Amino acid sequence: MIGFVCNWCCYGGADLAGVSRFQYPSYIRLIRVMCSGRVDFSHIFTSFMNVIDGVFVGGCHLGDCHYITNGNYDAISLVQLSKVLLEYIGINPSRLRLE
Repeated sequence: MIGFVCNWCCYGGADLAGVSRFQYPSYIRLIRVMCSGRVDFSHIFTSFMNVIDGVFVGGCHLGDCHYITNGNYDAISLVQLSKVLLEYIGINPSRLRLE
């Protein structure tokens, strides 16, 4: 699995888990992005083309984005559209998740 995680909220939680000596499975790879709104179609579909089993997009809570553009709303639109396209090309859309 691959996770695209927001620098401010989601990555901070993953970092805190590491500091607290909690472990998450070794099959998960996290890629830090400055905002979940910066994740692009190419990131998601390239991941699936490279035989990644699942893609996770993690961002700030709605209304808590650290940027003026509220990128987490952009991420919601991106993931919803990506799920439609994944279903169209025969990939189970539940393999893509936004939190």
